[in-house]
Amino acid sequence: MIPIPADNRILYFARNRAQFGFLSHFHPSPIVLDGETWPTVEHFYQAQKSSDPEYRAAIREAIHPGRAKSLAAQPMAPRRISRHSWFKAQGRLPRQDWHEVKLDIMRRADRAKFEQNPDLGALLRDTGDALLVEDSPTEPFWGIGPDGNGPNWAGRVLMEVRGRLRG
Repeated sequence: MIPIPADNRILYFARNRAQFGFLSHFHPSPIVLDGETWPTVEHFYQAQKSSDPEYRAAIREAIHPGRAKSLAAQPMAPRRISRHSWFKAQGRLPRQDWHEVKLDIMRRADRAKFEQNPDLGALLRDTGDALLVEDSPTEPFWGIGPDGNGPNWAGRVLMEVRGRLRG
């Protein structure tokens, strides 16, 4: 059992990455959803931005989840973010309802990760009632962002999944 930090907060992006990196969407943990296998939650999540088979194949084949994320970048984003965007290169746009559906897509992917990989599910349950926080200084939606006040949706979804695993 991994010891929980004294403040009962697991900051798995930075502070506690060594012990709790398995909570990351980038953690190598294959999942099968809709009859397709994905190397990580991040790969699956990013692939849902389009139903185009070529796009989905490019995401699945990305060597690293960070590459999948960069391929999925919004084409109108600043160049430093969009320079590897599949959408930009193809002159296409991601699905229009992305902001409405992305949270449920992540919920589904995280549930699959921890239900289909029982060792990881056990580790998630072992976090007890600790607050799970994606302490990313650059992620203002999924994490806490640069000001530390982001909604931490990644951590909140993980805590939802942990509750489901406990029954």
